[in-house]
Formats: sequence, structure tokens, C-alpha cells
Amino acid sequence: MAKKPKDHQTRNRRHWEAHLQAAAKSGLNRAEYCRRHNLSYHAMGYWHKRLSRDNSRQTFVPVKMALIRNEDHRDESGLKILLQGKMSIAVGNNFQPATLDRLLTALGNR
Repeated sequence: MAKKPKDHQTRNRRHWEAHLQAAAKSGLNRAEYCRRHNLSYHAMGYWHKRLSRDNSRQTFVPVKMALIRNEDHRDESGLKILLQGKMSIAVGNNFQPATLDRLLTALGNR
């Protein structure tokens, strides 16, 4: 039974993803990493560009919203974003949009 082209593409993609991750962790420049692992420098450059482009596509994540009543009124924030087990962001009623923009940019670059 002949192998499907899609299977080959998936294996090829995984192969280069693994090598690109290993190269980044190795501390070697791309040329030296390719030489030591008998890989094509140009193919690695191609896959680096292709996978970077694919990974740069932004996706939207659904967010569940719930109304939380704060009976003691000590929290006067206008908006609170909680990312399960990761972080929370509270934006007060008098927030500066530029500050929020800088924060979101910094988080996006992590």
C-alpha cells in the first residue's frame, strides 16, 4: 500500500520542527548544527522560514465570562482577566490605554 503524501508532509514537518528546536537549544549556529547532523543548511533555512510563518498566525481563544459580585467593594477594577492557573490582569476604571497596550505587547512577545 502506497504512503499518502500528507503522511510524508507531516513526518517531514515534525522532523524539521525537532531539528529546529534542538538547534536552538544547542547553542550552535545553524551552519555548524547542520554540519554535525548531516543536514542541508538551505533546507533548514527553508523550514525555519516556513514554520515561523505558520506559527506566527494568530488564533482567537474563546473566553468564558462570568459576573462576579464583590460584596465588600474593595476591588474597584473595571475589568479582570483570569487565565486559568497562569495569570490574572486587572484593569481599573481609570486605566491608561497605552499602559495596557504595552502590557499586552510584552505578554505577546513571551
